[in-house]
Amino acid sequence: MARARAIEQTVPRRLAACATRGTLTRCGCRGRREVAWHWCGRHLLCTRCQRRRARRLKMRMRDGLLAAARAAPRWHQWTLITLTLQHSGDIARDRADLAAGWRRFYRALWKRGWGRFPYVGVWEVTPGRDGKGHVHIHVAALWPFRDWHVCSALWRRACPRSARISFVRRRRDGRPSSPESVANYLAKYVSKGVQTEDFTPQLRSRIVAGTYNTRWVMTSRGFWQVFTPICRDCGDQRMSAEFRWHVAVAWCPWSAAPGGTDPPRAGPMVQLEIPATVERPGARGP
Repeated sequence: MARARAIEQTVPRRLAACATRGTLTRCGCRGRREVAWHWCGRHLLCTRCQRRRARRLKMRMRDGLLAAARAAPRWHQWTLITLTLQHSGDIARDRADLAAGWRRFYRALWKRGWGRFPYVGVWEVTPGRDGKGHVHIHVAALWPFRDWHVCSALWRRACPRSARISFVRRRRDGRPSSPESVANYLAKYVSKGVQTEDFTPQLRSRIVAGTYNTRWVMTSRGFWQVFTPICRDCGDQRMSAEFRWHVAVAWCPWSAAPGGTDPPRAGPMVQLEIPATVERPGARGP
């Protein structure tokens, strides 16, 4: 019911209810309780969700980049790739064509004998000079030296509508890109939304509709690392400190309940009748 009510809410109501409720959490610190706020998840329109999402994805991308760098040979370096195409004004179509072109480009590199490589990419939509919305992909790939002319030809063949492809291997200070610098670079685009003044209300609605139920971060297989919320002070995992039952019943193993090993079937919103004489196995008596 709570999920159904949340879906029925309009976008302004969801934005207004962002971070107004939360769940109490605990860790290994004695007597310490913190609140994990419930966010609206509209990172394109909500500034708070946008900043929180950028910080979280920055840490997760950094962990994935470090793991990929440790597993790769020493002569492999991070290359920053920017992919664009001739914009049609249709956000959904441009995004689908860019995604299909990247998959064909990745397959073409594989058929050429260059094998698989770890990568992480972030989508970006800017207003553009015409105000119709321009779609880009910023990808960080870990591979050895490649012939840029060959890669450009393969990309134009994979995505005929593409305007250009850009390769950057070193930072502005001349140093090679590191996992930390790559994560900072990609997080800059993750933190962007459409709530600034250069986006018109019509363009905002087209971007939200054209990117509905899509991912804004794409990665190679096995890139993400297991993320566990850890307390910085005690090092223990943070978990919920609130425990609620959906129905008011006593604890009882179904094997000990009358009628066999299966749980008793009942209609919705019906309280289960459990005998009070059933005791928990291993519990000590008075």
